[in-house]
Amino acid sequence: MTTLNDALAELGRTRAELLAVVDGLDEAALDRKGVIGTWSVKNVLAHIAAWEAWVVQALPVRMSTGTTPEDFRQRVEDEDRFNSEEVAEREELTPDEQLMELERTRAELLAYLGSLDAAALGRKHPWDTWEATLPEYLLAALPEHEAEHIKEFKNSKLKVQS
Repeated sequence: MTTLNDALAELGRTRAELLAVVDGLDEAALDRKGVIGTWSVKNVLAHIAAWEAWVVQALPVRMSTGTTPEDFRQRVEDEDRFNSEEVAEREELTPDEQLMELERTRAELLAYLGSLDAAALGRKHPWDTWEATLPEYLLAALPEHEAEHIKEFKNSKLKVQS
């Protein structure tokens, strides 16, 4: 069984890799559109922060009620719309501000996880749409998502730096 420490280690590893890939890019490079599809690096970071913020908001409700509230389900029902809206909401942020939001959202997640006891962390099927434990959910939901975007960044690295 995956422990919280396992999940936290992987969360830390993928976040460090994500930040290393964009480290050293100036604000203009971070804000340049068209790096990943029509998005800039900053937009991709906004997208990652938005999904992690959704997890941070949904987890306490999921863990206490065993369900995902309908309004949370509806928000992500159409992923393309959710992504567009969330990235657009963050468009006015500078790249540095977007990086700070990414850091703040992760800190909120870690604070919430730190408030949970061993029983909550080890409970199977903690909400209606997830069969495994919370640490296993964290591994599936967050590092895999960041890894997708790390790969995209690496595949477009020349485009990012030019």
